[in-house]
Amino acid sequence: MIERGDFDNAFYKAVDKMQGKKNKKPRHVKAAEEAFARANIRDIDRMQTLSERTDQLALNEMLRLAQNIERRQKAISPMLPLTDRKGYRAHFEFFDPTDYAVSAADNLFELHVQEAQELLERGRRGDKQAARKANELYRKAERLRPGTNEVRLGIDDSYYYGTSRIYMFVNNQSNKVLPMRLERALTTINFSEFRNPWQEFSTQRRDDEDFHMEIEITHIDLSPERIVERIYLLEKEIEVEDKKSESDTAVVTKTVNAEITERVLERKSKINANIIIRDLHNRRIVHHEPVFSEYKFERIVNSYRGDRRALPNRFPIGGSVAFPSEEDMIYNAGEILKDRIIDYVRGFDL
Repeated sequence: MIERGDFDNAFYKAVDKMQGKKNKKPRHVKAAEEAFARANIRDIDRMQTLSERTDQLALNEMLRLAQNIERRQKAISPMLPLTDRKGYRAHFEFFDPTDYAVSAADNLFELHVQEAQELLERGRRGDKQAARKANELYRKAERLRPGTNEVRLGIDDSYYYGTSRIYMFVNNQSNKVLPMRLERALTTINFSEFRNPWQEFSTQRRDDEDFHMEIEITHIDLSPERIVERIYLLEKEIEVEDKKSESDTAVVTKTVNAEITERVLERKSKINANIIIRDLHNRRIVHHEPVFSEYKFERIVNSYRGDRRALPNRFPIGGSVAFPSEEDMIYNAGEILKDRIIDYVRGFDL
């Protein structure tokens, strides 16, 4: 590995081999010593070259190199002094990269804040993508210099200007009464589960709305109640006791019959709707998607005449021959519609 210039892998592999061992092999000690020295020299030389530059790429690389040096030195420190089983004592020359790291972090902080301020100004003029990018840069600056008041204010402001506030409402144009509980269900969808920090849905009007999301119900259809009836016969041979006298009992085969009446109750409800999203700033429709849902009610009710012993084991008998109310049928279709709306909203970004 060292011959190929893969100093870090060679170093950490040697350290792993020596962990917890009193008698350390000479080849592992020598490998750690040589790989450590070469890796540090390489990184220090590179940092000195980068110190003449002030662009983000160079500053990020300088920070990474400083962290690599610190991590490398921290890994070997618990083993020092490091001696192999033949008595050879390895030499490790440490380097303090703090000045390079602090200088790079300070310059990066200033660059991030300066760029974030410019983007935030665009965000205040309505460019939400710019505000979101500003928020990302302010958060990077916060990690470099935690607790800076200017940065905390920038994070809050950029989050506000980057967030899309969406007023959501239901517009029923179907000429049928929409159950109140369905309207509540459609307008109280928990969109926060999408984990999109830049969308804020509300059913309450506010002065700083960005979008209106209209769920336009265009058609509600209820099919007639339908009962399909089928009659069929069951026949089974069973064994029964034939008692001829007090002392004479025989087992004989007997055929039993039953007539099954199966009633299948069916009804469907369907809702057609449009999801319409309007950009209030540009006064135009940015999304228009037709959606529909269908709920199918089906229940099987069995009754019989004849000998119950002819029926299969656990054969369902009885049940209500009644259909759900129209309100329940519409509500159940609406619950399916709600899932379709959630799937749709999950796929777009405002």
